[in-house]
Amino acid sequence: MEVDAISFPNRLLGILIAISEADFVSFDLELSGIPSRIPGRPRARGRQSLEDRYVEAKAGAERHQILQVGLTCAKFDYMTNKYILRPYNFNISPLIDERLDIEREITFQTGAIAFLLKNDFRMDLPFTHGVQYLSRDEAYLAKQLAYDRIDKKNVFEDMQLKETDVDSLDFVHRVRQEIIQWTTSDSASLSVTTHTGMPNPPAISVISRFEKRLVYQLLRAEFPHLVAIGRNDCIKIVHFDALREEDNKKRMKSRVKEQISRQTGFRWIVEALARGHIDIDPIYFAKDLNGEFVAADLDNIKLRFDRARMRLRDQQPVLVGHNMFTDLVYFYRSFIGELPDTLKEFCEAIHELFPRIVDTKYLATHDGGDLNASPTLQDIAESLETQELPDIVTHADHPKYHESEAFHEAGFDAMLTAAIMLRLSTKLHAGQQASNSQDLSASHHKTAPGNENGLIDGNEHVQEPIPLPPIMLPTAKPADDKHDTVVDSGSSSNGSTRNSSVHTVEGITSRFASTNVFQSLEAHDEESPDATPDQSPQMSSWKDQPRTSDGEKVYSIDVLQRRPMEMLPEFESMFWHKFGNKLRVFGTEEAVLKIAEWEAPLKYVEVYDS
Repeated sequence: MEVDAISFPNRLLGILIAISEADFVSFDLELSGIPSRIPGRPRARGRQSLEDRYVEAKAGAERHQILQVGLTCAKFDYMTNKYILRPYNFNISPLIDERLDIEREITFQTGAIAFLLKNDFRMDLPFTHGVQYLSRDEAYLAKQLAYDRIDKKNVFEDMQLKETDVDSLDFVHRVRQEIIQWTTSDSASLSVTTHTGMPNPPAISVISRFEKRLVYQLLRAEFPHLVAIGRNDCIKIVHFDALREEDNKKRMKSRVKEQISRQTGFRWIVEALARGHIDIDPIYFAKDLNGEFVAADLDNIKLRFDRARMRLRDQQPVLVGHNMFTDLVYFYRSFIGELPDTLKEFCEAIHELFPRIVDTKYLATHDGGDLNASPTLQDIAESLETQELPDIVTHADHPKYHESEAFHEAGFDAMLTAAIMLRLSTKLHAGQQASNSQDLSASHHKTAPGNENGLIDGNEHVQEPIPLPPIMLPTAKPADDKHDTVVDSGSSSNGSTRNSSVHTVEGITSRFASTNVFQSLEAHDEESPDATPDQSPQMSSWKDQPRTSDGEKVYSIDVLQRRPMEMLPEFESMFWHKFGNKLRVFGTEEAVLKIAEWEAPLKYVEVYDS
């Protein structure tokens, strides 16, 4: 799904819901420049240390911008026994359009831009259709600067005029005389322009910034009981009124907060991923970029938003990327703030934001030795193409990549990363289980579990040509039908057409490979994240089932026996203690960066308040 600046406000609620319900979210970035050798620093002999690589990446992130972000929300559907992918592609605008007191420098690296253009990247889209953003640091600074200006804390140093500044001295003299005359009149206000006090002022009124400063300075020095109100073409002077001034300050601060909220843009999605503070007025979702209403049911919008926000507080999806060390550095710099000075501090900061991270490149190369063989995202995807499980479909409301490939577009690459995460982790887990089983039955000698699926001693060795996930098409079903019917339709990446098939599922099981019945039931009590904000969820809920006389609910649940490789290994399993929170960083002495231990998620803490 392509999300641009116009559609973003109306799409945001659905995206937040999709993130709140996702098992994991994969991401990918396209950048205006990549890390390069820092001028003045000697090139390292041999491989760099991880610390040196971080210093380079930090310098690159401080110079360059993110131009495109791809996200894919992956969720297992227990009615169809499939993983449903919802891919999103965002062009990201580095521009700050709102009247905020901050600026942002934009830099480009010729090599990076040439690469993007070679892959049909449209350089105009981030600037013409891109979603805007403010980092946490930028939002805080913009708020402080604006509030200080409103509270008149940012007082400029008085300008000293010389005798040779004839025109400026004449302007100050004319304004002083006009103010004195106005204070003896009954007029409520006085408008000051460049030509105030002249006998024949022109029809078009103007005033320069320099002249405005002179007026403010004159009032501070000689007329402290008066108030100056800036306008585009004049300075309006009124008598001081304490109640009116306090009310004006409140309105101005409220306007600033609304401006910052609109400019925050894509970072609201980052806050959802990082379990941060999402302080959005629900009316934001009901308007487009031009402030026009596109949805009317504000009560339903507020209800859906509150439910998504509560889910995000209670659970945080795992963050997945491919070769993601550099992406994490840029992601932090763009949407959070200043990067820590050392790699250790960066790891601590990232772990606080995202306690669970999976790098699919580490999954694919964890046993690759020290030769730095570096398969690309496309290479790994093609090597897993013939793997049947787990069953993966893309949602019908996300049709952009149903019929075509778009390598090096962030949304497409994020979708491939999600598919690789599913196929590679399930294959590795199955290999480990097979290896452990054989070790128990024949502990006197080591037997390889076979390599017909690319598995040797439980390790992944990619060998063969991930097709594009097929489309998940919703179909109508009879009122008395208890099954959920889904049609698979689509083409593989090699051009072959998949046979259409209909699957009906009578039983359900719990999330991942567990058998917790109540988790399974809750999986059904979810709304559609792709519904427009004025649509109410219509799905029947297990919570509405009849009760027995003693108040207990009645269930008839069949627990399915899951096939090997059908579902991800549970994120609480020891499998992820081995593979989670580790990043592959080729070209460094260490080759692997361990962010932190794989832990259970922390309880919700509001870490940020704009």
